[in-house]
Amino acid sequence: MTMKILEGKTLSAAILAALPARIEAVKERLGRPPSLAIINYFADSPSAVYVKRKIAACEKLGIAVKLYAPRPEEGYPAFKALLARLGADASCDAIMLERPLPDGFETLETWDALPAAKDVDGLSTLNMGRLFLAKKFSEVEAGSYFSPCTALAVVRLLKFHGIDPSGLNIAVAGRSAVVGRPLAWMLTALDATVTLCHTRTKNTAEIFKNSDLVITAVGKAKWLKKELLPAGATVIDVGTNFDENGKMCGDADLEDLKESAAAVSPVPGGVGPVTLACLLEAAVRAAELAPKMEREGIILT
Repeated sequence: MTMKILEGKTLSAAILAALPARIEAVKERLGRPPSLAIINYFADSPSAVYVKRKIAACEKLGIAVKLYAPRPEEGYPAFKALLARLGADASCDAIMLERPLPDGFETLETWDALPAAKDVDGLSTLNMGRLFLAKKFSEVEAGSYFSPCTALAVVRLLKFHGIDPSGLNIAVAGRSAVVGRPLAWMLTALDATVTLCHTRTKNTAEIFKNSDLVITAVGKAKWLKKELLPAGATVIDVGTNFDENGKMCGDADLEDLKESAAAVSPVPGGVGPVTLACLLEAAVRAAELAPKMEREGIILT
């Protein structure tokens, strides 16, 4: 069996290619380019690799980007004050809140405080609530709000490679607020039957072996191996890890799966580039939608 590589670079390039014209339209209307604020507390976290790529991609496209790197010891009140300041800043269109956050910061109070109209990763209470109220994926795509970029990237990658979730049994490993849970709902809205697996799931191997598609977002290097999967499995790897040699890798052991899996998305080069493109697209969309959101009564602060 020849394993198909579900690469994301081609799709990412297509998404990004559509943005320059939209950026020029924003500049013409606002007198400035779209702007993105990135808040990142931990420079040594796995997500820090992507922060650098986000900044470089913004600069290449002409999106104004500013990195905020507060220290955990500054405390939660300073964090909330930063969110409020960015929410009130008319020159800031979009906010990307990198995770992990310091201990005790990931609370409902935080998601309530995150300005929904600028929350391009869909974590705010309003954005997440709207996602889970959507009955069909078309509502997610058409809504004047934002969805978690990584979850959205997975769905777009599946569609790009001709994989229709409708009617499939799909196992999602990992129940985070930015990937597992929103992705499970997106796939449900696409008429898949989804099992959300986590650390307390007792029969993970059995669930995987009865699945048409397995999506892993655990964050553990190369833990997903062929003995956990049926022959001919399709795997979407959302994990960002580093192996014993310091090389970036995913949750899936690509070498172990190459003789048995039908298709696997690689790390790097799979979901990651599409996630980045979705984020930049959302930042541009935030600048485009801001007046509309104000008319609809969606608060910016």
